[in-house]
Amino acid sequence: MSDAVPIRKLPSGVPGLDEVLGGGIPEFSFNLIAGGPGGGKTTLAHQIMFANASLARKAVYFSIIGEPPIKMLRYQQQYGFFDAAKIGDGSVRFIHLGQQALEGGMAKVLEAVVEEMERSSPAVVVVDSFRAMVRSALVGPAGETEVTDFMQRLALALTSHQATTFLLGEYGDGEHDSAVFTVA
Repeated sequence: MSDAVPIRKLPSGVPGLDEVLGGGIPEFSFNLIAGGPGGGKTTLAHQIMFANASLARKAVYFSIIGEPPIKMLRYQQQYGFFDAAKIGDGSVRFIHLGQQALEGGMAKVLEAVVEEMERSSPAVVVVDSFRAMVRSALVGPAGETEVTDFMQRLALALTSHQATTFLLGEYGDGEHDSAVFTVA
């Protein structure tokens, strides 16, 4: 008899990807989707979100620095997985945190994420384009310490709310932020 706890897998919504991933995405996992600009990170995150969102299992997409949700949604509506009804009924929500990032940096972004987690208890969370914010913190006086603290607090907040999380960031070959890669 095994004492192993079964891990539920979420569908990605991408044909063939669940098979490559061994049955899907582990529920409550903290994942990093990394790649260059235009590599499909946002589209993949949307596919996962729409494949799993329902009134019982809400999804929240936080954009931090980058294009506002209205522009992003204009492009994403072109795909077959896009379901406007899920946005209309509140199963999928988009929240732009650009103002918080500009006014208070990582602390304000974290505060807004935690508030939303407590308010809506989403099952799937995407945090998009946080890399630019991390880069600016790395050149500041606190540097790596601030990024590490932010990542630890973000991971704790998201996992304690039992959300399957996806961080999106632009990373090239051999490029990494140690705090981000350690947590995700």
